Amino acid sequence: MTNSGKNQISRESEHAVHHVWGFIGFVAETVIFIVTGVIIGTRFLGENDLTYIDYLKTLGIYVVLHVIRFVCIFLHWPFLIKMGYGMSFKQIILSTYAGLRGAVGLSLALIVAASPGIDRYV
Repeated sequence: MTNSGKNQISRESEHAVHHVWGFIGFVAETVIFIVTGVIIGTRFLGENDLTYIDYLKTLGIYVVLHVIRFVCIFLHWPFLIKMGYGMSFKQIILSTYAGLRGAVGLSLALIVAASPGIDRYV
């Protein structure tokens, strides 16, 4: 689209096209959030009650995932600099925290939930 299509759209229409695609993205994210909520809700209702151990496991996984993400970005930092994506240490910290959030992370969770080779609850 950027190569040839953008030249075919008038400047007056470009703003409207941007808003339409923004709205389509918003609707897609909303659908992903709703579907994930429904799937998780129906699975939770069929399971036993949560205990404090489940909350501790969730908190531990959250911290471990951030540490792993930081190590991966930090180890690839020299390669990023050589490729022209020079990042400061503050940007590495921000990238570590930002990670995969929102609709992308939920989409990946839905893929895992639909995989027949993965147990429902361990």
